[in-house]
Amino acid sequence: MDELVTRLSTAAHIDRAKAAAAVKTILVFLDREAPPAAVKELVDAMPGAAPVLDEGRAEAAESPGYAGFGAMAAYHALTAAGLSGGEVQVVTRELLAYSRERVGEETTGRIVGAVPGLEAFI
Repeated sequence: MDELVTRLSTAAHIDRAKAAAAVKTILVFLDREAPPAAVKELVDAMPGAAPVLDEGRAEAAESPGYAGFGAMAAYHALTAAGLSGGEVQVVTRELLAYSRERVGEETTGRIVGAVPGLEAFI
């Protein structure tokens, strides 16, 4: 996770805490919206991602959720975590690039294809 957090922090010009919050938010969102096998493959390929996802699931269970559908729900969650619209785009684009590097185009494509509006970030 440290490598990804550093990458997102650098690319989006945000601090590491915001980058880490963004990763957690995106993982929880994908866990709910994308094909389980594809998300598991991605989480397994990201060192340290499983405990972050578990923590995010626990936090999400206690919150009312965010308005919107598909990628817009994730956008609202990320802006609630303190990211601007431009930062959301950079973070999402970088995380998807990281996903392609780790699990390949096919798995990343299954994830992106399952979430309405997510392809706009590629």
